[in-house]
Amino acid sequence: MPQLPAPVIAALEAFAAPDARDAVQSLTADGDDAPRERLAALLDSVEWVDMGVVHPMAPELRDPEGVRRLLTAMGAEGRCAVLSGSGSEDDRDLGGALDQVLQQQSGGALVVCRPGPLAFLVTASGERWLLSDRELPQLTGPLPVIRD
Repeated sequence: MPQLPAPVIAALEAFAAPDARDAVQSLTADGDDAPRERLAALLDSVEWVDMGVVHPMAPELRDPEGVRRLLTAMGAEGRCAVLSGSGSEDDRDLGGALDQVLQQQSGGALVVCRPGPLAFLVTASGERWLLSDRELPQLTGPLPVIRD
């Protein structure tokens, strides 16, 4: 497996729970040929994440546009990195990445926003979590549709 993109490594390290740091570091080590199975197992659940940075997603923000609006309100730029059991990509369009991970049929995925630490995790069972050490903004009133 090729080296993970730098934003993905930074997010994994920033969000890892103390007891999961060894597992995360084994995936991010330089030159490591981590099998896709270990990566997929990490993304299966939220168990590897420090619970201090986990925020559940409100039902009205669970579609790709709602997630994108929330991430943008938190400072996310239009480009991101994506990590899933099938590999990793860097410099993806945020809207396209969210569409992809929310429509996938199996496996977990992590959308890592710039600037970090800010990410969106979809577990293999379909749970959706916002990962951030920031306070969630209160999105009130009508939310405009943002077009790229």
